[in-house]
Amino acid sequence: MSDRLFEGRYGHFRPDGREYVITDPRTPRPWVNVIGNGDYGLVVSQTGGGYSFRGNAGQNRITRSFQDLVKDNWGRFVYLRDREDGSFWSATWKPVGAPYDRYQVRHGFGYTVFEMECRGIRSDLAMFVAPDAPCEIWTLRLENRGAALRRLDVTTWFEWLLGQAPDEHREFHRLFIETAYRADLSALTARKHLWGFPDGKGRWNNVSWPYTAFLACSRAPSSFDADKESFLGQYGDERDPQALHRPALAGRTGRFGDAGAALRCEVDLPPGAAEEVVFVLGAVEDPDDGTFGMDRERRLLPSTPDPSLEEIVARFAHPAGARNALEGVHAFWRGYLDAEQVRTPDPALDLMVNGWLKYQAISCRLWAKTAAYQVSAGYGFRDQLQDCQVFLSCRPDLARRQILLHAAHQFREGDVLHWWYTIRGGGPRTRCSDDLLWLPFLVSAYLRETDDMGILDERVPFEDGGEDTLYGHCRLAIERAFLRFSPRGVPLMGDHDWNDGLSAVGNEWRGESFWVAEFLHLVLRAFEPLCEERGDPGFANRCREVADALVHALETYGWDGDWYLQATTDDGEPVGSAVSEEGRIFLNPQVWAVISGMASPERAARCMESVSAHLLREHGALLLYPAYTKVRTDIGYITRYAPGLRENGGVYTHAATWAVWAYALMGDAARAYEAFRRICPPNRHADADAYMAEPYVTPGNSDGPVSPFFGRGGWTWYTGSAQWLHRMATERILGVRAEREGLRLDPCLPAGWSGFRMRRPFRGCLYEIEVSNPLGRSTGFATLEVDGVALDGNLVPPFRDGGVHRVVATM
Repeated sequence: MSDRLFEGRYGHFRPDGREYVITDPRTPRPWVNVIGNGDYGLVVSQTGGGYSFRGNAGQNRITRSFQDLVKDNWGRFVYLRDREDGSFWSATWKPVGAPYDRYQVRHGFGYTVFEMECRGIRSDLAMFVAPDAPCEIWTLRLENRGAALRRLDVTTWFEWLLGQAPDEHREFHRLFIETAYRADLSALTARKHLWGFPDGKGRWNNVSWPYTAFLACSRAPSSFDADKESFLGQYGDERDPQALHRPALAGRTGRFGDAGAALRCEVDLPPGAAEEVVFVLGAVEDPDDGTFGMDRERRLLPSTPDPSLEEIVARFAHPAGARNALEGVHAFWRGYLDAEQVRTPDPALDLMVNGWLKYQAISCRLWAKTAAYQVSAGYGFRDQLQDCQVFLSCRPDLARRQILLHAAHQFREGDVLHWWYTIRGGGPRTRCSDDLLWLPFLVSAYLRETDDMGILDERVPFEDGGEDTLYGHCRLAIERAFLRFSPRGVPLMGDHDWNDGLSAVGNEWRGESFWVAEFLHLVLRAFEPLCEERGDPGFANRCREVADALVHALETYGWDGDWYLQATTDDGEPVGSAVSEEGRIFLNPQVWAVISGMASPERAARCMESVSAHLLREHGALLLYPAYTKVRTDIGYITRYAPGLRENGGVYTHAATWAVWAYALMGDAARAYEAFRRICPPNRHADADAYMAEPYVTPGNSDGPVSPFFGRGGWTWYTGSAQWLHRMATERILGVRAEREGLRLDPCLPAGWSGFRMRRPFRGCLYEIEVSNPLGRSTGFATLEVDGVALDGNLVPPFRDGGVHRVVATM
């Protein structure tokens, strides 16, 4: 096997798939890693750019940065200087950009390592987040590759932000930051006497930032500085800071500067010698002074008290402690990623399913909630609900927790917050037509995986007071949806459905969404048996009646001749019709007509043929075609994007994954696999300059065919497509999916595949699945055995004995 998988111009995967190695820092866009532990996190690019945060990156940024994907010039930097001749460079390509003999960056699960050889010095800078503490750790190993003694010093630099980001009014905010140096800890500290919240009496600018931020070093610094002006110099910059031309740092701290963090320590290296320096950056909670208090989100989720600053420094700010922490990082991520593993004839599928898709969904989407293209300060009601499906096969307890958290942001009338801030709460009460329905959708998915009916009895508060069981919350969501129907029996659009860009179609509650009809139908069919089990036959019957009526409405009013309409506007104009000038066919109503089971076999085949003819392109399924070139004030901001960008005729990866689902349900294995393969990131490695995006995580979108940059990826990492692509591979192509009664094996394999293997946890047991396909078939089994015993059908029972069970099948 090659030691470089999917090698392209800028890098490759290592053979085990656990690292992506970047060999040229001049990638077309910043190629980042998003690292976190569910509380503390960081973003770091291949140049050394990025930022750190705690809780979320919008309300509680620790280091300062501004979004700039061209310059990528904000970061946490480490300078190396030769004390003999004064020459200096940085341990990452930015900010100095010095010529190097060798440079590579290894992005892995929970860590990034920068390896550089420059001026006879080999440096290895590893950055990672402690798995169980609010801090990040940098380990810098320096080795003298030359024949003479080298006298070096190491200097850090970044700017403190401490709170709401971005801080455009820096001249105001910097006045409230106070820095200090603690010689006993070899650390700089920073506090801020202001945070962007009102106090308990509603008075703004009257609350302190309730943390102490710090940067500590494993060695006693020779000098320090906490002021931007004395470090950079007036009109200076990070590429050539004034401080690197002076023998010692200025030693400024206090409340009267522009706060940053520079620690300098000396390292002498005889020929062939190596030394290690450790830095620890983080933020610990201050004792509650009564002006802020515990935010609502923290009360809803379990938490433990912070360790003290002294405890963190004692534990991590030395080489042995840092090594132990990194070993903990590896064990931490193995616990999430290694439980479910596959081996197939497709190495790109294996790379993404076994690690990167799960890592992306957990570390970025659920925990960090931020990346290079987008910064979020909160949870989206439907967004992280869908994302938590990634936990179902590895940590269903965390999916359970996420479901209950979202249910607590529902109102007593059944509607929900569209999104909310994770610190102190608050967000828009949505008029979106699909948000609330994702709650029963996810509860049904959770029950298929766990059969944990007890979750339905959990008492969950409402956003506006009072409480009910989770079952009651789900029922309220559905009942609210029942109130939003047109006279024709089609669900109303409201401010938009899943496609946010349809933001003007139905604001007056007359426009209809045929996609919501399909989605609601699927929700009702799954919820109906739960009602029966709960002794609620009246509501079960109501679900059946509405589901049947939705089929009639869709077939009567939604069929356009060769495909289904997306919507109608408040004025009754069809959206996504053959008679439309632009936006004639939309992806979602076609694939969900199949997913929901609403379409007749004839119409299902016909609408999917239309998807194949008009939407399935070289780089995945377009969201609509043709793109809008004229602004439509009756349709929404989707028409204001340039043609081919994002939802306006681009491949919107989240929805493109659903095309895999629909093709698989149709038994069209070839197209299901093509729909997957074309959006599977490693498959774009050969055209990295055209693709631009990282080849190890999914992009939110790629440009459509009318864009001059057709196929260009963007908005990577922070996208709901990661866990959906994972589910499409495991549940629809490999066909291993949970049902209440057990594990269903129903593969839809590409022709010619010889089979696959899968290791999957399920209800306390581990299932080792081996599927052989000697005849190259796509569907169906000739034989299936469990622990050596032939099984009738393709449903493997749940043993619940804590054991390992071997499933062997032949197609």
